[in-house]
Amino acid sequence: MLKRIDRILLRVPALASAVRYYCDVLGMKLLRQDKQIATLSFGDGMSEMVLHTDPDLPAEAIYYLVDDVQNLYQRRSELKLTFTNAPTRISRGYRAGIRDPFGNHLLILDRSLDRSGEAAETTQAAGGALFAGVETRLKPHREALVRIYEKVGRTADDLPYTPQFESLHNAYLQLHPDPKPTLAETWRHLLNLRKAGKLPKLGEARSTPPPLSPEQKLRLVEMLGEDIGRRDRLPYTDRFNELVDEFNRSLQRSLSPHLLWRAVATLGKAAGEKPLPDVNRTDSFDSGQRR
Repeated sequence: MLKRIDRILLRVPALASAVRYYCDVLGMKLLRQDKQIATLSFGDGMSEMVLHTDPDLPAEAIYYLVDDVQNLYQRRSELKLTFTNAPTRISRGYRAGIRDPFGNHLLILDRSLDRSGEAAETTQAAGGALFAGVETRLKPHREALVRIYEKVGRTADDLPYTPQFESLHNAYLQLHPDPKPTLAETWRHLLNLRKAGKLPKLGEARSTPPPLSPEQKLRLVEMLGEDIGRRDRLPYTDRFNELVDEFNRSLQRSLSPHLLWRAVATLGKAAGEKPLPDVNRTDSFDSGQRR
C-alpha cells in the first residue's frame, strides 16, 4: 500500500539561503524553484524535499506515495483504514489523510493523473508549476464571491465547517471551469476579501464558542504553537484536521471541527489582546464574535 516517501515539506524562514544549505552542505539537487517553493531531489532520485515560505502550506509534512487514493477510500471498510478526510484532487492525482490505530496521522497521495495524461492540463489551467500534495492556485472571482457571501448571510469567522460554507463553496464552484477550487481555496479567497475590507458586515456570529476550562485553553495554545498568529489560514488544511484529532483525543472531548475552529478563533483573538486566564478559574469563552 505505502510504496515510499514521495516528498517531505519543510517551511523555512528564507528560501534562498535554505536552498543553498540543503544543496551545498547536505548534497541535495535543486529541481525547480519559484518565489515561495523550491523542490529538491534526494540522492536516490525518487523522493523529494520541498522547502517553502508559504504560510498556507504545512510547516512540516511527509507524503507517502500509494497507487490509488480513491480506490483505498472506496475500500476503507474492507481494508480497515480510517480516513480523516475524503480524497482531494491535486495537480498530479489525489491526496487524503489516514489515521493509524495508534493515533498517528499519515498523508497519502497518488500520481493517477500522470497516468491518464491529465496532469499537464491541470498544471496549465492553474497557471503555474505545481507539485503533488498541494492544491492549485486559481484566480478568484471576487465580486461574485461577495454576492454569494451576502446571500449565505453567516459571518466569516462563524462559517468554516458549516452547511452555510458548503453552500457558499458549491455556488462558487459553478463559477470555475476545471480545475475547480477546493474548500481550502474557497476559504482562502474569502479570507483575502475580508483582509482587504471587501466583505460586508453581517453582525454577530450564530454559534457560541464551546466552554473550555483554563487548562484546556492552555493546552490548545500549546497545540497551536506559532499557528495561533496565523489561525485564519488553518480551516480546511491537514494541520487543522490533526489539531481536531489531537485535541479531542488528548483531552477526551468530542468537539466538531466547527466548534474547535470557534475556540481557536476566539482564543487566538484573546491571546493577542490580553494575557491568558488564570488556571484556577473555570470561565468559558465570550460569545458573539464579530467578523
